[in-house]
Amino acid sequence: MKTAAKKRARATTAASGSKRRALEDRLAAAKRLRAVEDAKFRARQAQGKFRRFVSANFRKQEVIEALALRRGECNRCGACCEILFKCPFLKKQDDGITTTCGIYEDRPNQCRLFPIEKRDLEEVRGQCSFYFIEKPIRLEKAEVRGQRSEVSNTVFTDL
Repeated sequence: MKTAAKKRARATTAASGSKRRALEDRLAAAKRLRAVEDAKFRARQAQGKFRRFVSANFRKQEVIEALALRRGECNRCGACCEILFKCPFLKKQDDGITTTCGIYEDRPNQCRLFPIEKRDLEEVRGQCSFYFIEKPIRLEKAEVRGQRSEVSNTVFTDL
């Protein structure tokens, strides 16, 4: 009887050991997957930094057109200043939430104009308060106090 009990105990121990190994294998696979996803995200951030640098400095007309679709205001979260690495000029306020730029008046164009396109918002994982509309609306005619008048400039409005 003792040998049968010992065999059952060994079988139970072996089964729990294989379950533990299976769990450890699943956890290791999940950790590898997170590492791969993080590396892909960092690669997109690096590509975005380079794209914004080129756009802000060499494709100014395209930037102007893209910024016409941007709406909202900066919430001073500092997320754009921590893409890939923390900017050395980023200063946190005493409240721990808002941030300021140590070189605000002289900051580079790609910082000044962030976000340039909707896809830039993906790099800060939704912390930015800016948003983009699909396309601007051109108003051809407007009524002013009962009179019709032509609108000479394009008026951009949210829908």
